[in-house]
Amino acid sequence: MRPRPPTVAELGEIRLVRVLRRTLDRPGACSVANGDDALVWQPQGQVVATVDSVVEGVDWLAEVAPPEAVGHRAAAVNLSDLAAMGAEPKLLLLALECRGDVSSEWLLRAARGLAATADRFGCSVAGGDVGLCPGPQRWSVTALGQLQGPPLLRSTARPGDRVWLIGRVGWAALGLAWLQRHPHEPPADHWAAPFVRAHWWPEPLVAAGRHLQALAQGGARISCLDVSDGLALDAARLAEASRVGIHLQLAAPAWPAEALDWLKTQELSPAELVGAGGDDYALLVAAPADLDLAAAWPWPELPCTAIGEITVGPAGKAFVAVGNQVVQGAGWLHGT
Repeated sequence: MRPRPPTVAELGEIRLVRVLRRTLDRPGACSVANGDDALVWQPQGQVVATVDSVVEGVDWLAEVAPPEAVGHRAAAVNLSDLAAMGAEPKLLLLALECRGDVSSEWLLRAARGLAATADRFGCSVAGGDVGLCPGPQRWSVTALGQLQGPPLLRSTARPGDRVWLIGRVGWAALGLAWLQRHPHEPPADHWAAPFVRAHWWPEPLVAAGRHLQALAQGGARISCLDVSDGLALDAARLAEASRVGIHLQLAAPAWPAEALDWLKTQELSPAELVGAGGDDYALLVAAPADLDLAAAWPWPELPCTAIGEITVGPAGKAFVAVGNQVVQGAGWLHGT
């Protein structure tokens, strides 16, 4: 019989840090990296920084999500913020709060997921902190990136701009809804599998963000943010920052009939999932009407869809319709 892996508390802080470093450390861009009190990094160009956390029971379902997906999500939510600014990821810092009864094997699998995602996007985990806590796990990641030209901002949209959606929305929300109702049914070979994957493995659109930033560097006026808390809520954030209104009209989702039938049985609205569901990490972009982003879009497998326009007002207000239904959902806000 295979021996039980030690818990985090049984492993102890010194050994835990040692095994995490074996998993996470990579040769990177730092002249002084993990192992000292702080890293030393000499960036090229402007530094773009962001920090976000994923919390057990809030951002992932305990006992359900694969540990590798938890580590991936901790990196991806921050890489998506860098993508929305048009930055190139370089470094990640991890602050980990973990219960003592968590299996060290689970923790190392999650760390491997974080490291694999960092590797895939050309950045390294350069340091951080580990602590034990009585409450739910929290993986907090600070991401640092470089920017060679102007950042993509929320505040540069103007009335008459066309609004584009890069990526897709609603998939992660549908995957989460299915998992909440079927936590012990692995969805392999099931209609729900791609939706569950969208929830577990959100893809930060880093290359798309750099493509948009190259257009901005060439003189195009582009406003951008990542859609993480729901399309309607994040569209309103862009409208508020730019002091404009925003009007969005999306097609009804072309999901499998089995998915639409299941949603009916659960009294869930596809339009609300698309318009107010979160965690897809698409990019919402506003650009002058004469700039056709789709005309020379280099990724045919990544949707780049015109979905609306910027209006004079009311400032900070977003109107979102999906098919023939106006979206009423507020999106994800902590404490609601």
